[in-house]
Amino acid sequence: MIGLIEKLTRMLKEKFLCDRCLGRQFAQLLTGMSNKERGRILRYFLAMLIDSGEKIEVDISNFYGIKFHNKKIKPRKPRKCWLCSDIFKEIEKKAKMIEKELKKYEFSTFLIGCKLPPDLLEREQELWEEVGIEWCESIKTEINRELGLKVSELIKKEMDRKLPDITVLFDFNRDRVELNVRSLYVFGKYQKLIRGIPQTKWKKKIYKTSVQEIIEKPFLKESKAERSKFHGSGREDINVRCLGWRPFVLELVKPKKRKINLEKLKKKVNKSKKVKVKDLKLVKKETIRRIKFAEYDKTYRAIVEFENPVENLNKLKELKGTIISQKTPTRVLRRRSDKSRKRKVKDIKYKRLSKRKIELKIRAQSGLYVKELITGDEGRTQPSISSFLNNKIKNIELDVIKIHSD
Repeated sequence: MIGLIEKLTRMLKEKFLCDRCLGRQFAQLLTGMSNKERGRILRYFLAMLIDSGEKIEVDISNFYGIKFHNKKIKPRKPRKCWLCSDIFKEIEKKAKMIEKELKKYEFSTFLIGCKLPPDLLEREQELWEEVGIEWCESIKTEINRELGLKVSELIKKEMDRKLPDITVLFDFNRDRVELNVRSLYVFGKYQKLIRGIPQTKWKKKIYKTSVQEIIEKPFLKESKAERSKFHGSGREDINVRCLGWRPFVLELVKPKKRKINLEKLKKKVNKSKKVKVKDLKLVKKETIRRIKFAEYDKTYRAIVEFENPVENLNKLKELKGTIISQKTPTRVLRRRSDKSRKRKVKDIKYKRLSKRKIELKIRAQSGLYVKELITGDEGRTQPSISSFLNNKIKNIELDVIKIHSD
């Protein structure tokens, strides 16, 4: 490791460095001062050594503005800093550009980052290779800090390194501000009161609306978000109602407003009479994973019509506690891989409605395909209610009536 004076001499021998770039190479020495202050102290220290008679060969422009007492030295005015090209003189201007963009958003905390020109980073690397890195700080770290402090002063808001509402990236290559706005995550539970609508938007507009679109509409308007993502704890088929309360998280992407009235928004969704929501609250992103991977039992009600009169209904009691072997249903094979799974029928109750029609209430382990439990899906689900009763299914009306999320 080379000593401090030798390091200073090597750094300034053939190039001019501004106070910040000089001081930054010694950022790990002493605390309570800025790199600019460090650089100024070191510059004067070296000038004093020269004025005292020490033979130190450096670019004299590094001492511009310093008055020597003993040596007849009149430093010329330096050009731009060899390392940073005077980028720090632009900090205030860049901070005002950031302030202008941030005014478009409602937020409490922010964080600053930057993209620097490759040639600047190459010069920094070249300097480090020459004098070492044991006491230094990177220019990127200092620019982020100085930009952040200036922006904080302008907008009167605090920086947060852990979970900022907005992360600002200033691209010095393109002289452009890029914002990464943290999504808002709204947890709730929904009911789907009608048949014929999917849970989420389809790329092709086959259905007029969806659970997602009905819920998102007032939220997008209130938060001024660009779009939403819908994360449900499972999903029901398009022609199945969900009368139980299914947990979900509505992710509002790039919201301009973060303070939203959830009670008012709940009432607006519920006016649709197609979807109802409750228990709305703002949550963290981790909630998505929790509900996505939760394995909740579900209770279904099915009105099942058979091709022939139903006999031996009592046989259905045998299904309680039975492990059902299912291959991926034919109706979803086009979008899901063909796998086998085993799931349990935890309870089953039945009631005759007519000669050919019965009502079933089935509590199923998470992941059991209930339609296929009823129909048998041409033998891909075994055993099935159809096979137990030796009777083909003509029609099914299915509802989720309870999601056991507690």
